Amino acid sequence: MRGLMYSVSWGRIGLQRAFVGLSGSLARLRFREIWEPEGLPQGWTPVRPRLSGICGSDITLLKGHVSPYFRPMTSFPAVLGHEILANTSDGTRVVVIPTLSCQSRRLPPCAYCVLGQPEDCLRRADPGLGAGLMLGYHRRLPGGWGEMLWAPEEQLVRVPDAMPDERAVLAEPGAVVLAGLRRLNWAVVKEVLVIGAGTLGQLATAMISELYPAATISVLAKYPTQAQVARAMGARYVDGIERVTGAPLPTLRGFRPFYPRGFDAVVVTAGSPRALADAIGWVAPGGQSLLLGGVSQASFDATPLWARHVTLVGSYGYGDGGSDTFRAVLSLYSVMHQPLETLVTHQFRLSEYKAALNQVLVQRQGVIKAAFRVED
Repeated sequence: MRGLMYSVSWGRIGLQRAFVGLSGSLARLRFREIWEPEGLPQGWTPVRPRLSGICGSDITLLKGHVSPYFRPMTSFPAVLGHEILANTSDGTRVVVIPTLSCQSRRLPPCAYCVLGQPEDCLRRADPGLGAGLMLGYHRRLPGGWGEMLWAPEEQLVRVPDAMPDERAVLAEPGAVVLAGLRRLNWAVVKEVLVIGAGTLGQLATAMISELYPAATISVLAKYPTQAQVARAMGARYVDGIERVTGAPLPTLRGFRPFYPRGFDAVVVTAGSPRALADAIGWVAPGGQSLLLGGVSQASFDATPLWARHVTLVGSYGYGDGGSDTFRAVLSLYSVMHQPLETLVTHQFRLSEYKAALNQVLVQRQGVIKAAFRVED
């Protein structure tokens, strides 16, 4: 069995920032043999990845730009990949919930797991199973970029028979989006802005269109192809804010302008520092800004945050529902009319990882979701 292993320690991740191009990433990613982990808890089972997504957090890690915040709860070298569609031993298609919480580790529930909040689990660095937030960031437990992985049986969610692979593999990012959207008060939202038109942005647009049809959706996209897809997902307006915010008032050079109005809600799916500043600068007084993108370090004028009484909402993982969130996403995908499967724009064999990284790190334009298709 083989897998794509990211072979770098936390102590050397910072060095990779000097090699932000393709060569630096390839130097630390190898197609290697993997073996069954020893001492797995009872109830874990092998599954064979079928299609595994390349997440924005994986790209950030490969570029060496990842925040050290989660360092105590991750371990390397590791086979990456946490957006996983797999086959069980009898051929059943399942999506894998990658979280490693008390239940996964077969430990008594901590204070947060008792409350049904596995994403806040206190035992993610427990020495028994070892440090790891989730599959794909654990040195002993391979993620989806391999020919085999192991997961708790209760964290395998069956995929409806009629659902295409390309739609089903979006269950994990869809669970991230759905959990985040549920944190907002949609009863007061008439105008919503989605910043970013990658996978999370497109899924957020589609879900808002489906679940909250009273909201008018605007999307900021970086590339023309993303804008076209956003319209298909349900965006009414693309790449325009002044329709809602009004024209900016005069300000000093180098400072953010004041906009007289704003959006009732802004959903940030881009990971750039500027996106965070935009999220609080373009929201209406009393509005809500949701952070779904992995913004880490940012420097900005926070005046609009307090001057406009903005509610800034952070969201990570799959919410309090856990497996229920994944099931809700698959049920939602079963009835959504948007062409979600078209978001998987590129597929590669594991052995084609050099071409895959060239596409997502260098070419970039035209990529929404790239994924690895495991060799038959």
